[in-house]
Amino acid sequence: MRLTFNSIRDGLDAINTASEQFASAQWQVSSGRRIRTSSDDPLAAQSAVNDHAEIATLDSYSKASDSAVSRLAMLDSVLGDVVDKITQALTATQSARGSSVSASGRAAASDTLKGIRDTIAGDINTTFNGSSLFSGSKALTTSYARVAGAWTYQGDAVAVTLAVDRSRSVTLATDGQAILKGSDSTDLLSVLDSVAAAAASGDAAGLDAGMDALNRAFRRAVDAQGHVGTEQQSVSDGQTRLATMRLASTAQLSKDQDANVVEAIAKMNQAQITYQAALGAVGAASKVSLLDYIK
Repeated sequence: MRLTFNSIRDGLDAINTASEQFASAQWQVSSGRRIRTSSDDPLAAQSAVNDHAEIATLDSYSKASDSAVSRLAMLDSVLGDVVDKITQALTATQSARGSSVSASGRAAASDTLKGIRDTIAGDINTTFNGSSLFSGSKALTTSYARVAGAWTYQGDAVAVTLAVDRSRSVTLATDGQAILKGSDSTDLLSVLDSVAAAAASGDAAGLDAGMDALNRAFRRAVDAQGHVGTEQQSVSDGQTRLATMRLASTAQLSKDQDANVVEAIAKMNQAQITYQAALGAVGAASKVSLLDYIK
């Protein structure tokens, strides 16, 4: 009889094992995952945690890059307009030079220069989502304003940057004074005031000085726009790299945690067969008569 009891005990163990294997394989098929707890595969589970962290990091950089693209596009547009307006100012200043220019011609040039000044003042005070683009770190401060009759820069020289990758940041807000004034003694808005006055009065020396100052401002604005263009290309290239890295991380995550469904189905079938066989064996072993006990 000991043999019968052992057979039943072993059969029950086989039934439980087969049942557990069937449930595990069934979960893998239904969930698509092969790891339910870290104990199933500690190394793969830890790798999956790292994969999730990496994907989250890449997603945050992608979101930052998308935000940077919009800001940089606005910076590029504004600086492009400043370059265009300085070009127009140079043309207007040139039209007022020479003794043959009439008073009405000089007045027209002066009015044009004042209009350009106002447009550039608007450009340099551009905001994006309520944040000033050309006030440095003073996001809520107007870049340039007339203070006691003089154009005054109210921002600072601290550039605002945003990390778009582990090793790269781009500038989202810059020092407007570096563009309008640079190393000159007078900012562009004040220069336009002076050139407009010189055009109206026919001041040749003032017009010549104004032309020189406008040319220097033109070069500063072009350099600033070129820097923004470089940043835009950098972000674009970075977005491509981030997308490639995310695909690689996603593939690794799938390798670490996803189940082989075909293999899991095969395990289900095998566990079911084993379960039925063990159940049959226990059933046969438990058919014991009274004579068997007497023996």
